[in-house]
Amino acid sequence: MSSFRSMKYQILAAATLLLSGPYITAAADPADQAQWSESVPLGDSPWAGGPGQRIEAYIVDGLLHVRRLDQNDSPRWHLILAEADPNQPPTLEQLGGGTAIEVRHANGMYFVRDTFRSFPSTLAAHRQQLAPEAFASLDTTLRQNGIDGEGQGYRVDVTPDKLREIPLETFASVDSTTLAGLVKQLGPEALASLDPATLALIKKRVPEAFASLDSSMGQSSPPRVLQRGIFKWEKDGQLWVALGPNRDHWDTLIRLTPTVFVPEKPNRGAFADGAFLTWDDAHVWDSSGMLIASYASPFIVDHKQKNHKLVRGAVPFNIEAQRWINPIEKGDRIGWFLGKAVLLHFWATWSPESVEQLAHYDELYKKHKNQGLVVIAIHSAEEADDVDAFIAERGYTLPIAVDEGASAQRYGVWNFPQSVLLDRECRIAWLSQEGEMPSPAQLEYLLDDTDKFPTH
Repeated sequence: MSSFRSMKYQILAAATLLLSGPYITAAADPADQAQWSESVPLGDSPWAGGPGQRIEAYIVDGLLHVRRLDQNDSPRWHLILAEADPNQPPTLEQLGGGTAIEVRHANGMYFVRDTFRSFPSTLAAHRQQLAPEAFASLDTTLRQNGIDGEGQGYRVDVTPDKLREIPLETFASVDSTTLAGLVKQLGPEALASLDPATLALIKKRVPEAFASLDSSMGQSSPPRVLQRGIFKWEKDGQLWVALGPNRDHWDTLIRLTPTVFVPEKPNRGAFADGAFLTWDDAHVWDSSGMLIASYASPFIVDHKQKNHKLVRGAVPFNIEAQRWINPIEKGDRIGWFLGKAVLLHFWATWSPESVEQLAHYDELYKKHKNQGLVVIAIHSAEEADDVDAFIAERGYTLPIAVDEGASAQRYGVWNFPQSVLLDRECRIAWLSQEGEMPSPAQLEYLLDDTDKFPTH
C-alpha cells in the first residue's frame, strides 16, 4: 500500500467535464466482500431523512469506503477515503449532540463528516489522493438512464482559451501549494495568455513559482491534459455529481439535490487537481483531497416548494413527464431553455376549452419557434390513454408531455386549461387566472423585449 501513497495526481488546468456515458451492467455491492464494516443510524426525524438512513463504513481490497444510505439502501453520497487495514479500523462517532457523524481513519489524518441536521446538509472530508490505478471506480451504474444534456465527458488539452475561462475567484481561493504546482505545470505560454489582473494575483500569491518562468514568458510549451474533473447528470428527479480523474474512475459520488426547481445559479468547472459545482443552495468544492459539499435533502426541497410563491419574476418549477408526444430535446428541464420564451399549456382532451386553445398554441409554435418561442402542452395525468390518437388525428406538431401529476400540482393547476409564460431569463412572466390565453402583446414583448411587459 505504501506505493499507493507515493503516487500523486498531476496538477493540471481547468475545463468543464460532463458525462452521460453508456449503459453499464450492474455490479455486486463491494460491501458484501468487506473485511470490516460498521454503520451508525441517523435517527428518525425528517431532518435526518427518516427511518432507515445511516452512515456506513467498510474496508474492501485495502480501501476504506464511507457512504450515507437512505431507507432504500441507495447512496446519498459515497466516497473512497483512504487505504486502510482491517486490523486498524476507523472510528465512527456522533458529534454535536447527534447533529453530525464523523468517520475518521486510524491515522487521524483522513476523515469524512456529515452534518445532516443543518440547512442544507454539509459534507466535509479530507481524503487520501490515490492514482486511478489504485482504486476501483465507484458504482458507475448509477449514471445509467441519467440525463446529461451536454454530451459525454472527454479529455481536454489546456489551451490558452481554456485557461482564460477560469474565473479570477478560483485562482484567489485555491491553496497556494496547488497554485504553485499549477504555475509550474502550465508553463509560460499559457500563463502569458491570462489577463493582467489574474496574472498579477497569481504572482502575488506564489512569487517563488515564477522565478524560473519570468525569463521565458511567451515561449511555447506543450498543452497539458486535464485528468480530474466533475461529472453531473440528472436521474429520477435528482442531480448526481461524481468526482474523479476521468469518466471511468470516481472516488466520490453525491446525490446533490432534487431537481424540482429551475436552478438560479448553476455553475461548474475544474481546476488544478480539483473541481467545483454550484446549484442554488447545493454546491461541491473539491481540491487536493479536501472536499466540501452542501447538499439538499428531499425534505428541505419539499419545504421550500410548499412555500414557493408563483408570482411574476419567480423561479419556475421543472416539469415531470410520463412520456412525450412530438418530444422536444431536454423538455422536462425548463432551465435548458434559458434565452428562449416558454409557454406552458396545461390541458386535457376532456376539456373542450383547453382543446380549443391547443389548436391556437400549435399555430403559435409553428409561427414563432424560429424566433425563440418554445410551447409545451402538458396533458393531465388523468384519462391520457387517447392523447396519442387525438394528436395524430389533428396533425399537431407542438411538443406534448403527458404529466406524471407533479407538474400540474407544482403550478397549482386543478382546473383546465391554465397557461404559464416564462421570459428569456427563465422567470415566470405571466400566469392565467381563469384559463385565459396570453395576449398577443404579451407574446410580442417576450419575443422582442421592446417595451414594458403588458398586463393584458
